[in-house]
Amino acid sequence: MVRPAVLYNLRLFHDKLRREEQIGGRIDAKISPHISPGSTLICAIGNYWQPGCLQAVLEMVRYTHDQGYEVALYEERDRCYQPFDAIGSMRNTAYLRAREEGWEFVLYVDNDVRPHQDALVRLLSRWVPIISPKIIYSDGDAHGLDMPKMEEGRGLALVGSVVLSFILFKTAVFAPWWQGDFWGNAIGDDEEVHFRKLAQVGHRPFVDTDVVVECVNPPHFPLDSQPRHNGPGKLWRP
Repeated sequence: MVRPAVLYNLRLFHDKLRREEQIGGRIDAKISPHISPGSTLICAIGNYWQPGCLQAVLEMVRYTHDQGYEVALYEERDRCYQPFDAIGSMRNTAYLRAREEGWEFVLYVDNDVRPHQDALVRLLSRWVPIISPKIIYSDGDAHGLDMPKMEEGRGLALVGSVVLSFILFKTAVFAPWWQGDFWGNAIGDDEEVHFRKLAQVGHRPFVDTDVVVECVNPPHFPLDSQPRHNGPGKLWRP
């Protein structure tokens, strides 16, 4: 039997822009294909938005859609009854939902971030599995963190761990934890713990120093102070 010299790979799309700029560009660049390149499910951890933050995120959603990307925003319901006891469950539910619905990326956003409208589009243009913008705090303090002190405009920086205030993951990153057990709930399961787990399967996060996102509230370290409870079913706040 003689095998044909050409193997068909026929793809038909309604959207000419998507076909030429996203599908075609990815194939040429040897980037793994996806039925909806750059599609992103945005998960807000809770719905306790600080002033101006929800509006900023919604403007980012609309801008991302206008650039030709499939995008959705939803608020993950508050599951916490003790200090931060179910933040992991909330994050796990988000990536399970993203994988089940077929999104290529999941973006975690806290309720106190104010991104520029093009923040997500710029992160997506990097085509890396885990990426965060440079996070700065409204009060101008670095709060003991290295990220706010990083020099802006220096492109991508490969780092060991990042804060989770605004972070984009390719959903395939979570394939080893397909049952939804990546994020831990214990207070001790901080960013370092999670990024060490990711390093074991070959993933380290990038910071895009060209993209800056403002965080209204300072970071809170659970062991530093006793948080107060906002009532049953409410996220704990410092």
